[in-house]
Amino acid sequence: QLDAPDVVRYADPKAGQRRVMRLERRGQDATLEGFLLTGDTRAQAWISALLENQLPAQQYGRALLLPGSKPPIPMAPQGTVVCTCVHVTDAAIDSHLARCTGNATDRLASLQGTLKCGTQCGSCLPQVRRMVKSTLAALPV
Repeated sequence: QLDAPDVVRYADPKAGQRRVMRLERRGQDATLEGFLLTGDTRAQAWISALLENQLPAQQYGRALLLPGSKPPIPMAPQGTVVCTCVHVTDAAIDSHLARCTGNATDRLASLQGTLKCGTQCGSCLPQVRRMVKSTLAALPV
């Protein structure tokens, strides 16, 4: 699907460089939906992070087409993936738990309802439950 109208391209046949980025608009945001790099592929790591974490990509604009291992705009750390089924990070869980109220069961239900972590294979549930428990233990009495 890299031949769609919402694709930005760069090609330098003499240098053996080609870059194709497919963006999808969602309201004010645009996310990266796919990419192709040939030649200098050092940008793969930070571009993959945009794709995998579904981070807003419109701020990068044509800079997505630049070579190099460093992103042209600093990227905020996304945290460690806790739930691999739906790609939920510890940072996203911590952020959600900071806004939650109720007991451990209520908080777990809120996480599952909103972020969907722990709703597929369940292998992340022990860690998610530990995170809920540690959040409750940190609350003032």
